[in-house]
Amino acid sequence: MNRNYKAFVRTVKSDHPYEMDDYMDGGEFKSTFKGVHQCLLEQHSRIKDRYFSQSGKGLLDLKHFDHYLIICLRVANALFRAGTRLDIAEAIYYSSRARTSVDIYYRSDIGDYFIPCHPIGTVIDSHSKYGIGLNLYNNVHIGPYDIVGKDPADYIHPVFGDGVVIMANVTIYGDCKIGNNVIVSHGTTIINQDIPDNCLVMGKSPDLKLLPNFHNNLSVLNI
Repeated sequence: MNRNYKAFVRTVKSDHPYEMDDYMDGGEFKSTFKGVHQCLLEQHSRIKDRYFSQSGKGLLDLKHFDHYLIICLRVANALFRAGTRLDIAEAIYYSSRARTSVDIYYRSDIGDYFIPCHPIGTVIDSHSKYGIGLNLYNNVHIGPYDIVGKDPADYIHPVFGDGVVIMANVTIYGDCKIGNNVIVSHGTTIINQDIPDNCLVMGKSPDLKLLPNFHNNLSVLNI
């Protein structure tokens, strides 16, 4: 843990354009980082993929930008939920975007076992709710729809179930409820439409095509 902690602090500080205080070097932040780090190792140990676990032990390697994205999100989100040092959460978020080319704001509500796969160019809505085992790829865009002239409080955001796989170049906007165990095929655009459980969806709204998904998307998890 200490090796990753030191690397994390050094990386965030080197990325930030302004001088930072020593909060990240102190015991309170180290304790937050340690809790998140341990939780992620436990979760990764249950992901049946050599990129996340080997011989039953979870992996967390900050040289892998997907892993760096995950730990940045979880540590910054822990600070956000605690309501402390949001300036540090912002600095971590800044570093995450700069290094991974992914925009996932630290307030995002993403369930356990988050599995991003080379998600370069992905921008997802921080007001949406995402279930466990979210698996997403590159150039995914998620957000509200029909926002011109509306107060942000009136925006309608997509909601996602468990075991959702979102392939590359997918757009999901507006009043959408994506069910459990859904695969969103590459290049799909979903706008203001619900997708039922256990299906594969492709095409562009309103002309979407639904096929049954006989695969258990959460079978990658040992839970």
